[in-house]
Amino acid sequence: MSAVKIDVTDTLSVPLQRLIDALEGQGRVELHAAMGHAVQFLTTEHLKAIATTRHATAERLGGTPTGYWADAAEKVGAPEALAAFETVAILSIPHPGVARAFHDVTIVPVNASALAIPIHAIAYGHRAAELWDALTLFIPKGSNIIAMHDAGGGILPLFALCRSITQEQDRTLLPSDEAWFEAAKDAAEEYLAEATQAGGRL
Repeated sequence: MSAVKIDVTDTLSVPLQRLIDALEGQGRVELHAAMGHAVQFLTTEHLKAIATTRHATAERLGGTPTGYWADAAEKVGAPEALAAFETVAILSIPHPGVARAFHDVTIVPVNASALAIPIHAIAYGHRAAELWDALTLFIPKGSNIIAMHDAGGGILPLFALCRSITQEQDRTLLPSDEAWFEAAKDAAEEYLAEATQAGGRL
């Protein structure tokens, strides 16, 4: 699970820093919660946008999109994904695909000798085990594919078998660092302005 640590107080002006220094314990929690919610909203909306455009594999294979990134947006937007404390707010990103925003990801089989990568619309969005019995899948002798027989009795490849795959880092899967900082900074300034006007916890 990836996590984003949000702390932009060093980028605020001196007057705002003084206001933060004057905050009581709960006020600091509320400040970081406000900053965290801003980053959470920005990240959720970013992933929702990706969910509407990242369908290259599905389109290439003629399959139906799986909702992979929509699921990521839902998990990031969940209340339990954000935790705020007196010193920091942490947004957890409990979705495996998001790790690619930070580094290359190498996937290896866990309970099998090889990965089964969908190469046909029938297989897209499914694991080979799900379809094995229903479609009478088999591995042709000497091949690195999982297949089924087509209507004419020929071999129709559905999955390619490989030892591992490496997905290169893609920072665009998440908002930029600059966008995160700006969202958090704006939220901090808004919270401090409202706290000052209301008497808040200053």
